[in-house]
Amino acid sequence: MALRVVEVVVTPSPLRPGSQAHARCRVESDAEVRRVYALLPDGRAIEFHKVSETEFEVTEQVPWDAPLGTYPVTLVAETVSGERTFLPATITIA
Repeated sequence: MALRVVEVVVTPSPLRPGSQAHARCRVESDAEVRRVYALLPDGRAIEFHKVSETEFEVTEQVPWDAPLGTYPVTLVAETVSGERTFLPATITIA
């Protein structure tokens, strides 16, 4: 089966401490996608909400004490059968 994250948009860019970050992603899959989540640099996982069969989104506040810089984030998409795909990305806090 094919599963992949084909698009990710994070706004605003760059992110600012204390601001609301909004992320939206589009997934292509032969099977139903059960969940999408992001693994953040601080070790947390943030769950995206399903908007449609192929689109997921999340809005989360950037911590006020978030250090400025560019950080790796990994998006994970998972089907109902347990198949997973990973997409490395970066976020910038400025």
